[in-house]
Amino acid sequence: MSRYLQRIEPEEVRFLLDFTELEKLVVEMLGEAKDLVTIEISYDQMEDFTGAEIIRPMVKLREISKLNEEQRHLILNSGFSIDREPFDNGDYAMEEIFGPEYTIASATNDADGPFFTIEMPYRFYVEEKEQH
Repeated sequence: MSRYLQRIEPEEVRFLLDFTELEKLVVEMLGEAKDLVTIEISYDQMEDFTGAEIIRPMVKLREISKLNEEQRHLILNSGFSIDREPFDNGDYAMEEIFGPEYTIASATNDADGPFFTIEMPYRFYVEEKEQH
């Protein structure tokens, strides 16, 4: 790094998160409940009341077979739910990974497959990194 670049503080940090990487992280978050569900990662694009585009990740969980009460609680204890909206599961996964200060800047599909571009303020990134 040049001596000049060392004096400039970045404004934001960008991450490229491949859907398969996100799926692997969700499997890890599910823990012991990972074998009880199938996982599908997708997203939806919508406009907010100001006309700005919002990208919402979706994590759809489908039970592999009829679950008993103990198995349902195992899934719920992971923070995910089969009964909730896939958007809620997507928000939960992203906040577990990036914390509350992130923005999904884009969802792109290229030759390697779909991925999200996620931005977060640099100062928050540094704080999160120092805490963990």
